[in-house]
Amino acid sequence: MNLWRLIFEEIRYRKIGFLLGLFSVAAAMTAWIGAPVLLRAHDRQTDIIMTQRSRATQEEMHRMEDDYRLIMRDLGYNVMILDGDEDLSGLRARGHPEKTMPYEYVERLGTEGTETLNHLLPVLQERIRVEWEGHDVEIILSGTPGQIPVTHRQRFLTEDGTAYHNPIMETIPAGELVLGHNIAQRLELNAGNQTVLLGKTFRIRQVNRAEGTTDDIAVWCHIDWVQEQLNKPNRINLILALECICEADALGRIVADVNRILPDVQVMEFSSRVKARAQARNRAAAAHRTAMESEREHRRQTAEAYRRFTSVMTPLVVLVAAIWMIFLFLNNVRERTIEIGVLRAIGVGEHTILSVFLLKSLIMGVIGAMLGFVAGHAVGAWWVEMNLFSREFINLVEFRTLWIALIAAPALCMLAAWFPAVGAIHRDPASILCEE
Repeated sequence: MNLWRLIFEEIRYRKIGFLLGLFSVAAAMTAWIGAPVLLRAHDRQTDIIMTQRSRATQEEMHRMEDDYRLIMRDLGYNVMILDGDEDLSGLRARGHPEKTMPYEYVERLGTEGTETLNHLLPVLQERIRVEWEGHDVEIILSGTPGQIPVTHRQRFLTEDGTAYHNPIMETIPAGELVLGHNIAQRLELNAGNQTVLLGKTFRIRQVNRAEGTTDDIAVWCHIDWVQEQLNKPNRINLILALECICEADALGRIVADVNRILPDVQVMEFSSRVKARAQARNRAAAAHRTAMESEREHRRQTAEAYRRFTSVMTPLVVLVAAIWMIFLFLNNVRERTIEIGVLRAIGVGEHTILSVFLLKSLIMGVIGAMLGFVAGHAVGAWWVEMNLFSREFINLVEFRTLWIALIAAPALCMLAAWFPAVGAIHRDPASILCEE
């Protein structure tokens, strides 16, 4: 009789027992393969989640920095660079610096790469009394060429690198004035009016809003005319700048950065509002870091719980499945005792009968291993809510595990079938038939 036909008939005749055994093997392989898959899937999900949240946090922090830059820009300049010999105690009373610096200082700051300052504005100003529109008035005559670009900050500059996209103070063309609120109100001048100052005709470009400071009596124009009027060619006495968003207490860094380029100047920071903004930003960043660490710790604790669970359940499931398979094969052989006796009586050899049971168990082990391989990966990924059709799931599959399963599962099944089958075929067929 053909061996494979005997195996097929054996499976068909005892198909319930075969399916139960197949289920046991598949369950054992699912538990054995699924446990490490679950842990790997959880670790990869953790990496993906933390990467996504880190990227989202960075994007949010970039948006926040842009918002703070706009806020700081709208608040105006907050750093003042003065000559090293300037008397700071009298600066507030005078309303302008006395000592001057070479104009090239601001150009050096722009080209030699200051890391802590942006929106550099060179200024030459002096408090003077003039006859203007029939009034004897005191003004702070202030000249500037407009903002000097910090050349390495291309993000904020036009394509040719010569101007800012959004300057704090726009360049004042020659022949135009920008007036402080009080001086414009006293002289009854408005934007668009013509006026004569120190013998030169100007057009009023803009009237600034009231500030409650000496800026309300400032008169701004192009620096070339002011240098000519004050007889200070190529000189400035003040560089205004905007502090970049760094730490809340960044003055020390700014001083070191500026003195690296201009060692004979002094730096003042005069906007406490900017510090408050920077502190708020740092608190927001700290809150994001805390949330990230909390999520990472939660994921770590979950992974540890999974490891404890699988370290107990996986051996237990495999052990129960092995015992169940032994019981099934033992019961199957016991129920087939008469058939074994008949086959032995008609001349079928022990080797052939043993091969039927072992090859049946081999088939059961191979099919169960493949089913367990698929189910183990699917269950492990499903448990941590990983998409079964995603690239992450495909990367999770380790075919090396399949080859191990294709060796371990059939070996376990054949071992479970061996002992009851050998015991049955070694019995005398005559005694089997007489008993039955």
